[in-house]
Amino acid sequence: MRGILADNDVGGYVHLLHAVWLSDRWRGFWNDLNVVVESFTTLGLAMDSPDADVWRMCQREGLVLITGNRNAESPDSLEVVIREENRPESLPVLTLANPRRIARDREYAETVALRVLEQLIAIDDFRGTGRVYVP
Repeated sequence: MRGILADNDVGGYVHLLHAVWLSDRWRGFWNDLNVVVESFTTLGLAMDSPDADVWRMCQREGLVLITGNRNAESPDSLEVVIREENRPESLPVLTLANPRRIARDREYAETVALRVLEQLIAIDDFRGTGRVYVP
């Protein structure tokens, strides 16, 4: 794993988590992970890229996708892509259980930030799981 990518539905919330990771309390852990924070723009992805394209790009580039809760509403939804294409070596999708709360509750934001750090540190333990909910 070389980095993370915020799905377009949670970009602002991941930006808030990134601010927590860069705070005095967590900066050392964050820096030790040497994680790259990518964006749709840096990867050349359109903001309306199909979920399948985003998931496949993350797998190819070694990026953990962070998203909000998604469902299987359409045949090309993220949930369907995970079910059909997930392999034992696949990186998981980290799903923020309550992204809006990150913006309004600093303690919750720190809890989520810590949980994401823990999961990134142990990312190989989560390969093949498909989706991991945070927190």
